[in-house]
Amino acid sequence: MSLRIAMLSIHSSPLGRMGTRDTGGMSVYLQELAREMGSRGHFVDIFTRATAKETEPVVKPFPNVRVVSLHVRGAEKAPKTALYDHAEAFAAAMTDFCRETAIEYDLIHSNYWLSGVVGSRFAMLHPCPHFITFHTLGAAKMTSRSGHTEDSRRVDVEAELAARCDGVIAPTAAERLRLISLCGARSETIHVVPCGVNLKRFAPDAGDDAPAEELRKDPGRAVLLGVGRFDPMKGIQRLLAGVACLNAAGAAVDLVLVGGDGPGSPEHRRVRRQVRGLGMDERVRIVGSVDHRKMPSYYRGADAVGVASRYESFGLVVLEALACGTPVVSTPVGVAPEVIRPGVNGYLAAAGDAESLAQTIARTLRLARERDPLQIHATVSEFDWSRVASLLLDAYRKSIDPTHRHKMGKHREPAI
Repeated sequence: MSLRIAMLSIHSSPLGRMGTRDTGGMSVYLQELAREMGSRGHFVDIFTRATAKETEPVVKPFPNVRVVSLHVRGAEKAPKTALYDHAEAFAAAMTDFCRETAIEYDLIHSNYWLSGVVGSRFAMLHPCPHFITFHTLGAAKMTSRSGHTEDSRRVDVEAELAARCDGVIAPTAAERLRLISLCGARSETIHVVPCGVNLKRFAPDAGDDAPAEELRKDPGRAVLLGVGRFDPMKGIQRLLAGVACLNAAGAAVDLVLVGGDGPGSPEHRRVRRQVRGLGMDERVRIVGSVDHRKMPSYYRGADAVGVASRYESFGLVVLEALACGTPVVSTPVGVAPEVIRPGVNGYLAAAGDAESLAQTIARTLRLARERDPLQIHATVSEFDWSRVASLLLDAYRKSIDPTHRHKMGKHREPAI
């Protein structure tokens, strides 16, 4: 049975520039899942906001997949959290699109809490199962990093959505437990469906794809690669301190950072100040955002990849690096504890001081000299997007199938 699915990504277009603020792993998730479902004959519309008057209303990036940019007055340049106040307008714009195109959806799948607010209102007008993937949880962020603040509405809204949605997608078993303990989600509505990785693109065999030039300036020095925004939650400062410890002890290690929010951002300036304060100007290179299609050359060209996050709901970087045959050193966040096999494809680092992290980086770099890229690639073979899509479709059908209707939540007027 072919499904018509409305996916919501209101605050961030899946066609946005990867590595910039609010455009990261979630965009990869939406693109890859939509592409896979479209190839199976399902129809997917991804709704997002238009960010300029000239934004094309409908783009068809893959067969059976459309990205629909909703033009809502006042929302084009609004800060992310301000989109909450436009939820009714977004739901109305979706309704207008459905009326104009004579389409009805079998299921709504919201991504992130702001999309969940819009999806909840849309489901009131067009009753069908409403699923949500939060991608990150505000309550989890606040418990993971002292001093972290969130929009005052986010935690309450996430709890409301977790309790009311017909299905909640958790990317790991650990995130499932957080949804229950922090958000009060009902265990019977939670489906553990991981993120995936394109195992053909992210693979050890580089083919004609040469390693990125920015990676290795001195062939005598090892390269540790860090990937992600410079948000304090990502722990870039931890990686800097760990590499500084290694070099102070006589190791020859360079740190290459891919991502960030641009040279003018406060986060970028903060990282630059720390680099100068550690005397690491010659040992750290900040590349900036990189097209996701070029990332395999960075993963393959590095000796190891470092992840020092305080919290990840999943951690796509870990999968992508391992799929490329590159060992990973990671704090025990997201999927890392499930896939990292000590001595085979990397090591887990305790969330402790810089010296402890430095020691684990050193072990991972030693492993890199002995690594079998194909063996490392094989450790994530089960995360192919085709399998992920099958798991997600199974979860969908349990709510759509009439024999499971009694499990569906009531679409009553939401408090959000």
